[in-house]
Amino acid sequence: MDASEWNARYLAQPDVWGTTPAARIVAEVTGAEDAGLPVDTAVDLACGDGRHARWLAAHGWRVSAVDFSEVAIDQARAKDSDDGRTGSVDWVVGDATTWEPEESVDLVVIGFLHLDMESLVRVLRNAGGWLRPGGHLVYLGHAEENLRRGVGGPQDPTVLPGIADLALGAQGLEVVSLRHDLRPAGKATAIDVLLHARSWVDR
Repeated sequence: MDASEWNARYLAQPDVWGTTPAARIVAEVTGAEDAGLPVDTAVDLACGDGRHARWLAAHGWRVSAVDFSEVAIDQARAKDSDDGRTGSVDWVVGDATTWEPEESVDLVVIGFLHLDMESLVRVLRNAGGWLRPGGHLVYLGHAEENLRRGVGGPQDPTVLPGIADLALGAQGLEVVSLRHDLRPAGKATAIDVLLHARSWVDR
């Protein structure tokens, strides 16, 4: 889907993803923080209407939240509130395949970005290059196995990554976790795939 199609979808169905961040992303980021990741600068790439960016900001992160849907970013800004939080969000209309931050960051979160595999691998490698030493990259998406064994998500197998695809995207990084993640979806089970990696540091 291109930006105009996503604009139409967000107009037709605001809060299409709900307002609660994905539990697996929350768990991975929280675990990284507990292990010593400094809470400072983050990118939420392909942020949609901002559920992960708002959660990050509420927990002290300064977030650049990027999506190529102008409608999604407008909706995100409208929902945004800085009441009582220590972080902040800069909402940016930008293409995940070409946008880059102005400086290195401590965390990149990519939730449910689905592209052809060549493009997704390139996005992941680019994102890994944005990290400061010891910075973390967390990607969560619908797995290729979800099409046959799970429920929901894209029905196009060419945009559903497998473990091997994400391993290619993690090239040059230290892999923290690379696995399937089973998620309840009503009475069924959705099958996601997780990449959590970090930039190498001298030991």
